[in-house]
Amino acid sequence: MRIGLIGPAHDLAVLREAAEFLLGDAEVDQAIYLGEDDAAREMARAWAAELRGDDNRPFLEVAVDVAASGTSDAIEALLDIDEQVTRLDAIRTLPPAPARAVEMIGDRIVLVIHDKKVLDEEDIANAAVIVYGRSQEMLLKRFGPRYFFTPGPLEQGRVGLIDLEEDGRIAVAAYAPSGEPLWREVLQGRKGKVSVSG
Repeated sequence: MRIGLIGPAHDLAVLREAAEFLLGDAEVDQAIYLGEDDAAREMARAWAAELRGDDNRPFLEVAVDVAASGTSDAIEALLDIDEQVTRLDAIRTLPPAPARAVEMIGDRIVLVIHDKKVLDEEDIANAAVIVYGRSQEMLLKRFGPRYFFTPGPLEQGRVGLIDLEEDGRIAVAAYAPSGEPLWREVLQGRKGKVSVSG
């Protein structure tokens, strides 16, 4: 599982650039928008409308017409557009507060929320990484075995990415919305179990 993280955004063009990078080059399984507004939904709707062009009919209706009278290139183009529109489903938004999103990276829980102040002890105790959106800047901070991470507002020029390393550890990275890598850190894993023989 590879999760992209986009902080709260006001500029839909930059938001789209970030989403294009995460869904394309970064190949995330999902890109989670960390704001409380509808910016990600608006951007995804506009992007889908742009891909579809002037034809707002349901996909199957268009497919029947293209299959009946179109060329193989037209069919291929239609399937490509549908694949791109379907890929936009990987752009996720957070549930309204106080609800939170829970994801799994390997066997560890990643808790995702806009404002970390609504979390309680039980939420924090079960999570390996807590991702939040409400922040003035990017931050990665360790508290005991847990990490708190935010990419900060998108206007600060960073998106986040959480990935699972081959050795089972979690890596956190930051990129510019254009895809330029900025930094990457592999988080310290859980301590191994101690076995005593006697």
